[in-house]
Amino acid sequence: MSVISFPNQDRGARRPASSKDVTIERRPIHAAADWQSWIVNECRTQKTLSPSIFSFLKGTGLLVRCTFLASDGPNSPLLFRYIGAPTVEFLGRAWARQQIGKPDLDDPHHAITEGIGPQYREAIEGGEPLFNQVTITGLSADQKVYTHALYGWQDSGRRAVLSCLAA
Repeated sequence: MSVISFPNQDRGARRPASSKDVTIERRPIHAAADWQSWIVNECRTQKTLSPSIFSFLKGTGLLVRCTFLASDGPNSPLLFRYIGAPTVEFLGRAWARQQIGKPDLDDPHHAITEGIGPQYREAIEGGEPLFNQVTITGLSADQKVYTHALYGWQDSGRRAVLSCLAA
């Protein structure tokens, strides 16, 4: 069997590393999609994070559109507990498999983490839902744009956030 050799086309030239940039624009919560508003309203009605919220999400078929992060205790980080279809489509199945159970700040896409992480924390600490349009450049050849409605909880030091992402 012969070996086929392909010449190096770039002759040792280095390609510049792509720079990732995240732009977040706050939008009024009433600008959210209907299904995002339904989730926010249910979270407001329940007031505390309880199994009934997940029953609502499963019963309406909306759980697959959400990503859920929660801490184990007061000093522990937010961990990816459930990653919904829009996030998997957006960042890839390999990314989702790698991130489930890991802290949000350990995401290999550091620029995205630095942009989105403070939004999670604001939703948790502020006690009010947030709605943002997020634009990411440099992750792929195309610019990625999505909206997310965030709802956060804080109880006895434990924290959680539900992200309802629409691409």
